[in-house]
This record gives sequence, structure tokens and C-alpha cells, in this order.
Amino acid sequence: MLVSRMLQCKEVLKRFIKFRFWWLYAKPVNDVALFDISISIAKRIGVKPFKVIKVAEVGFYNAVVFSFSCRSLTITSPLRETGRDVVEGVMLHEYAHCKLKHGLKLLCLALLLLLFSASIAVYIMYNSTTMVEEVVALAIFAIMYVVTQLILRHVARRFEYEADLFAISYASNSCAYIGMLYRLLYHKPTKRRILRLFDSHPSPLDRIKNILRRFPNLSSCIESGSRGGPGGI
Repeated sequence: MLVSRMLQCKEVLKRFIKFRFWWLYAKPVNDVALFDISISIAKRIGVKPFKVIKVAEVGFYNAVVFSFSCRSLTITSPLRETGRDVVEGVMLHEYAHCKLKHGLKLLCLALLLLLFSASIAVYIMYNSTTMVEEVVALAIFAIMYVVTQLILRHVARRFEYEADLFAISYASNSCAYIGMLYRLLYHKPTKRRILRLFDSHPSPLDRIKNILRRFPNLSSCIESGSRGGPGGI
């Protein structure tokens, strides 16, 4: 009984790690279709195409670009099979983060906030004369750390909205992009508002609403019943 329970816990832990760190399971692929889409988009928006494309064999939809050079894209296997229009939209979204320097801006902001928080804590500790004051300094640093995370997550969500609008502006099939976000609703249920404060991404529904506020003509995508989009995720 105990052995069985331990094996179950081990399996749950493995699934959790694979879900949270899915990109670690990615392997480079030589997919002509993916590179063709990447090159086509890069020419369209004036950036260098991805030099390496990796695919992770997992059961959900996601994509990420690492490093400030933005030459390596990692996607999940289900996303690879969704169709050209959706893959194009996802690549546009990731290219937007690169072209608009979102990663660099977040890093600079994080360093500034961390430096500010640490400076306050160090100043209080340096001038403290009792253990209580030192504890207060550590408590202030902990609070500032949480505040820093909230600020960074808020800015990250703003960047996601910005990347969505960029992708829609250049997408060949805007309805497919909206359909992709609708499909994500099944994989990322809307959380309570207080919990969303710690999310780096807005909910798919909020992202759709933001797109429709900027491009009201795309409401026809919803009215025409394209919630899955051609190959949408």
C-alpha cells in the first residue's frame, strides 16, 4: 500500500515538473514547414528568422522564446499540428516579444525594483540597534519582494496584450488567432481576480476582449462561429 502510494506521488510529481518545465523536454526539429513560416514572418516584420526550432512532446499548447537574441523557438507538439494559420499567429506573438524588447524591459525593471528593495532593507539593517529592527528590515524586504512580483506580473500582462495586437496586425488569418485563444479557454480556466494578480499572462478571455476593443471589426470572427479557428488551438 505504501509503495503504491509512493509511486503515485512520484508520477504526480513527474507530471507537475513536465507541465511547469516543459521546454526542458524539447528537441530540435528540422521541419521545413515550420522554418518556412518563420522565414516568411521574419521578412514581413523585419527581424531575423528563428535559427533553431524545438518541439516538446507534451499534451498541451504553449510556445516560448529564450534569450535576448530571439533565435530559438520552442513549441509543444500539439501546437505543431494545429495548422499553418495558427502556427503563424503563435510565431508572430513570440516575434512581437522579441521586436518590442519585452524581455529586456522586464529584466531592467526587475533589477531596478530589486535594487530599490534591497537598498531600503540594507539601510534599515545597517542603522538598526536591536534585533527587532533587523527583523523589521527583513519583513520590509519580503513585502517589497511580493510587491515587486506583482508589478512585474502586471507589466508582463501588458506586454502580452501588446504582443497579441502586434500578431493580429500582421496575421494572415486574424480569426484563426482569436480561435486559438478561445480554444485555450478549455486548457486555462479563468481564475478568481485576486489569483490573476500573480499570473504573467492575462486570461484568454481578457486577451480576446482586448483584441476586439482595438479591432472591433474582428467581432465577425466570433459571429461566424470560428471559435476554433481553422486549425485553432
